[in-house]
Amino acid sequence: MIEVLIFISLLIVSYLLGCLSTSRLIAKSFRSLNIYKIGSGHPDTQNIYQNISKALGIFAGIVDFSKIYIYLFLLDLILGNYYSSIATQNHLLVLGFVMIIGHCLPVTHHFKGGRGIFTYMGFIAFFAPYPLFIAAVIALIVILAFDQIRFAQYMIVLLPPFLSFFFQGTREFLGKLFIAAILMGIINFFVSKRLGEI
Repeated sequence: MIEVLIFISLLIVSYLLGCLSTSRLIAKSFRSLNIYKIGSGHPDTQNIYQNISKALGIFAGIVDFSKIYIYLFLLDLILGNYYSSIATQNHLLVLGFVMIIGHCLPVTHHFKGGRGIFTYMGFIAFFAPYPLFIAAVIALIVILAFDQIRFAQYMIVLLPPFLSFFFQGTREFLGKLFIAAILMGIINFFVSKRLGEI
């Protein structure tokens, strides 16, 4: 019973941690800017990179990536030592994805969050680092060669499940990554719709 309560508490903590908008905090802290009134008005790394500062945009991406990766690492370490029944891959996948939902749809900012691409990358890197690395390199080439940022973002979401077949090819694991990719696509559909892109 205690482990159920701990897991429910962690779901709430995961969502609330995701709600901490890195882009909003960085824009406010470094330049006293309201990210919602700059560029696209979207609180994400791309808006900071394109409309405030490339260095700050890169920093925001690194923070978004790191916060979920470190969070999952600490959860795995702590729960593995004290509550192993909720330290399974399935539990960590759920907790990590709830954090992504908090990032993209934060209740603290009227559900106006970022696209969550770097947060998603940190999430995938924890479970499938090599597929994520390969997908990120391919996406970077696409950006540098063709200036296709949006297409590169789709690649980051969709490629890791396919590439994981060559590294951690169990059907169950691949299925979990495909579910995560589909859910990420659904979330980004709603984000894009809210922005009037669809």
